Amino acid sequence: MTREAHRLGAINLSQGIPDEDETPKSVKRAAKDAIDTSSQYTITWGLPELREAIAERYADWKDVSYDPETEVTVTCGTSEAIMSTLLSLCDPGDGVVYFEPTYESYIPGVQFAEGRPIPLDITDGLAVEEGPLREAASDASILILNHPQNPTGKVFTPEELQLVADVAAEEDLVVVTDEIYEHIVYADHYRSPVTIDGLAERTVVCTGMSKTYSVTGWRVGFALAPEPLSAELRKFHDYTSICAPTPFQQAGVEALSLPERYYADLADSYERRRGQLYEGLRSVGLDPVMPDGAYYMMTRYPTDEDDTDFALRLIREAGVAAVPGSSFYTDGGSDWVRFTFSRNEDTIDEAIRRLDENRFWEE
Repeated sequence: MTREAHRLGAINLSQGIPDEDETPKSVKRAAKDAIDTSSQYTITWGLPELREAIAERYADWKDVSYDPETEVTVTCGTSEAIMSTLLSLCDPGDGVVYFEPTYESYIPGVQFAEGRPIPLDITDGLAVEEGPLREAASDASILILNHPQNPTGKVFTPEELQLVADVAAEEDLVVVTDEIYEHIVYADHYRSPVTIDGLAERTVVCTGMSKTYSVTGWRVGFALAPEPLSAELRKFHDYTSICAPTPFQQAGVEALSLPERYYADLADSYERRRGQLYEGLRSVGLDPVMPDGAYYMMTRYPTDEDDTDFALRLIREAGVAAVPGSSFYTDGGSDWVRFTFSRNEDTIDEAIRRLDENRFWEE
């Protein structure tokens, strides 16, 4: 949809790309300075100063200790962290549980690892049910948890996380958490999964710089895990990526030194834009679902057409791009689209104006 938006000059509210002015100036400056001094490989696992900064910050944020030498790996984006984890820990035929709608990269990731996808649909109500989870986990080796979740913005409750921890322990599952939106949260009940008793010892935390610092193109991710799990994923990281981009790793040290106020302001800014997009979509006759985290909004539409057809019409007739909901399901099929509010307020206003002037869904 991004390519189609570019081709037709539509406002891109499909892909989670912030505007350029969102990146902290000191972080950009650190990257520019590093190009003059740090353009060669780092150690495969990542710049030592960055791994130390990651371990220090995550000890503060999550109250979990990771050894920067053996348990912190810098990857080429969070997606590579997830892929290296799946390729290293999923044997052919292993069951992999994930909640749908789901971030679309998990589906081919499981397939590349020759695992068996075990999707659990939580579209209705966005709640985890104990029975289906236990049944799925009994035939699985890995559970993927995106928290907050893309595309729904769901923030799993402490009770749901405890259930995941209990089931993972009973079935001896490895848990892979995708926490790239960990600082873009609006719900008071948010907790990182590794703060739940017993989960950290069996969990690979996959996160990174892209969303928190608005540098989605820099491709610097973090994988934090106990040494036995880290040792395995590092094998795939080493031979597929060698190392993440060195100048951007240097900038990561600066990013992780930002004060706590930065993270509060970040969440506040996206919370304002969340309300702006939600009210705007409602005003033009669409039916959005208010998210508790991340910067996406599931939206129902009042026609009976296919979601992909509706998304393409949005681009052609209204000049605004969204993602078809079927992208987030293993077997496709949905009656909603996903918008992002990662763009600035002026861009969101212009998108709503275009939708208001081209309400083809009311014809």
